[in-house]
Amino acid sequence: MSADADFRVSLAPYQQRAVDAMAETLRAVSTRHERDPEQRERISRELGVILLQAPTGSGKTLMLGRALEDVRGHLECKTVWFWFAPYAGLVTQTRSALTAQCGALRQRDIYADREASAARDGDVFVQTWGSVAVIKKESRKVRTDKEAALSVDSMIAELRDRGFRIGVVIDEAHLNFGSSAAATAEFFLNVMSPDYTLLATATPNDAKLERFERDAGLKVANRVSVSRDEVVRAGLNKVGLMVGVLRFREEDRELIDTEVATLTAGWSQHSFIKDRLAERGISVTPLMLVQVEDQQEGKEDPVARVRDRLTEIGIPEKSIAVHTSGEPDPDFHTLAYDPEIEVLVFKVAVATGFDAPRAWTLVSVRPSRGRDFGQQIVGRIMRVHPLVRPFHGQDPLLDRGYVFLSDPELQVGLDEAAADLKAVREGIAVLTDTLDVFVLGNDAPAAHRFEAVALPPPAPHTMDTRILAERADVQLSIGLLNPNYAEASLARQQSVVSAVQGFSEPSAPLLFPNLPDILAPRPAPAQPATPEHLVKYKLRTDLGIPSALVREELPNLFDIEDDLCPQIAREFCRIVPMTSMLLAVNSNAELSMRDLFNENQTDQRNLSVRMSPARIADQAQMQLTFNDGIDPRRVREAVEAELSRLCQKEGIAASTRELRRTINLAILRYPQALKDSVRLAQGRYIQLLSNEPIPVEQFGEPDAVIAQKGAYGAFIGRYNRPERAFVEMLDRDDTGCVKWWLRNPESEKWATRLILPTGKRFFPDFVVGINGRKTKDNIALVEIKDDGETGRLQSDSNSIKIRSEHSEYKKVFWSFREADGVFLKAVWNESYNRIFSNGPFEISNMVLIQ
Repeated sequence: MSADADFRVSLAPYQQRAVDAMAETLRAVSTRHERDPEQRERISRELGVILLQAPTGSGKTLMLGRALEDVRGHLECKTVWFWFAPYAGLVTQTRSALTAQCGALRQRDIYADREASAARDGDVFVQTWGSVAVIKKESRKVRTDKEAALSVDSMIAELRDRGFRIGVVIDEAHLNFGSSAAATAEFFLNVMSPDYTLLATATPNDAKLERFERDAGLKVANRVSVSRDEVVRAGLNKVGLMVGVLRFREEDRELIDTEVATLTAGWSQHSFIKDRLAERGISVTPLMLVQVEDQQEGKEDPVARVRDRLTEIGIPEKSIAVHTSGEPDPDFHTLAYDPEIEVLVFKVAVATGFDAPRAWTLVSVRPSRGRDFGQQIVGRIMRVHPLVRPFHGQDPLLDRGYVFLSDPELQVGLDEAAADLKAVREGIAVLTDTLDVFVLGNDAPAAHRFEAVALPPPAPHTMDTRILAERADVQLSIGLLNPNYAEASLARQQSVVSAVQGFSEPSAPLLFPNLPDILAPRPAPAQPATPEHLVKYKLRTDLGIPSALVREELPNLFDIEDDLCPQIAREFCRIVPMTSMLLAVNSNAELSMRDLFNENQTDQRNLSVRMSPARIADQAQMQLTFNDGIDPRRVREAVEAELSRLCQKEGIAASTRELRRTINLAILRYPQALKDSVRLAQGRYIQLLSNEPIPVEQFGEPDAVIAQKGAYGAFIGRYNRPERAFVEMLDRDDTGCVKWWLRNPESEKWATRLILPTGKRFFPDFVVGINGRKTKDNIALVEIKDDGETGRLQSDSNSIKIRSEHSEYKKVFWSFREADGVFLKAVWNESYNRIFSNGPFEISNMVLIQ
């Protein structure tokens, strides 16, 4: 409730009903206290608690204050009220509101006026919990008896001796007892021990309410709920809330500072509102709120960062105010009401409870906080300014609040908050009607017993192939392993997983009861089984297997770099329309807005957002370093020389700065083009070698399963589950397509490989002889991935591999297995820049050259 009215306002119908319900319940509880004084404590905790649940801006302070006015002089005993706000700034706001609208209540100052003999019925002390509730009461002056003044504790005791009852009002009750919950609960229960407790919240969250009941030892038996629809009809809440989401072209996303773009969109909407208010002759300066995250130790100040960006987009510095406190203090409210201020930057902690009736627009650049964040945002900009109320419901632009988010995931919290608020219907569920039939003493509250549950023992430290993939998935999901982990050899995979197992296993204690594997004394490595324990399997030359495979090899890049870099530049400038990008400065963004409370209300418009030169340069430099063997400076110099040559040829005048900016932009907008250029240029130097013969025999287990088409006649060697299932499918082929198949082990001298644009080597999993295929020795290469869902399939390395082609054997066939065991064909989609499935994997398709 704002204190901006110079007159006593009349209550809206829903407010009057809420006040009547609370007052009637207080009178009924007072009667019960008088009737059963020996049960005072139980009546207070189980019947004397009332929850007012109403949207922000509905006038909760007004309703609570009028209810206290209504019962003044009408309860069985005189009552002194203690009103608790979560922040010091809200104390000032509450005092001002009560002074303006609840004049029958006498306000007293707990710091300067603790004389019990001066108490009158309806006295109200307004303060925070922090001013009275501490573990050591001696650390607070108000909790210490002095010659000149009583402590709060002694004042409350004397008030009871004088026949007064104690009432407590807890505003923003969803915050519970604040940060010092234990000390506050002790003060509330044992010192104050109130006869009446009024709770107020805008956050309809039963889980938090239950936690509050547990902490405070209370039972919320009486509820007064106000729906948002009632508040809107009364003209105190805006009709709708529009959420703005910016969408950029895929190739521009890395180039645009989304924070600056979101601030630009918010300021644009703010300007529309400002013009509309002027058109209607309403003398209100709108306010744009910008909410930032709290500063982390050692990190840059987010408030200073955002302020600089606001000035960058053209907002006058004198119109920007910054609130650096972590709480909504009095200075904050002064800024919120100052018409000279059009933008107010504040921190996360200030999101709760403050009034800013001239705020229509909010830009949030803080991390996602879920539903509570959404509910607090809704409250901050949904109030209706008194000067706008005569036009309420007549102007769609002014009837809505507007939220712009730098993180699209934040929208989830707003959706949930809107759904919660819409679901709250006005209702008064109090015990007034049934109070007289409630029999005290025949049912004690159920006792709560908390039992400790022993942690399960750590999983056995077995590193066989069966569980290797499962543990790797867990470690990948929490960021312990890099996505390129899957490219390592099996032995290296086992070593890495073992190394991090000790501190990544969730069931293991974390504080060193056992050393992690990486630190624990290492047992002597087990010696590999000697050939005497295995049997020889001969290469089946009768299947038509060639004596050697063709391998791609690349000369030392240092020897060819002088010729390679200009060729990369020519290919890159051929693939990318470089000269047409010279004048590209801005990027178009589509702004989509939708109303969370009115599903059919949407709006769209296009914005021109300036791309950040610094961000373009930084991101481009990162893209250039994908091949360790090629100096990125040489590549950049070569591309600059080639672009300069093209500009001269086409008669385009361009400065060195413009050329370099265009190159950076092209690298980022067409990241695959650079890799393709390297691949094409490297291709001119790749050597095809077949001088390492396939081994004529391999060792394997004596009881290995027979493989009819396996190169060695049995399933020998290591396979993960998808790989084993795939070669079993090949071995069962009865169409005549598959002649033979061979495991292509990584890093073996004789194994075939492709040279990637990164300079690394790619060893496909299997070499397969296919009848009718028009490649050397009818060979097709196959790569098997474990599934199509995890991030590993979509890793940067896989996106490079799947687009590469062997000089002799052509494109590699990629496949992964679904949960039902069906193998799907994996293909690269240029439009989406990702790997997709393309139907079932058909062996007959391997005849075709992709």
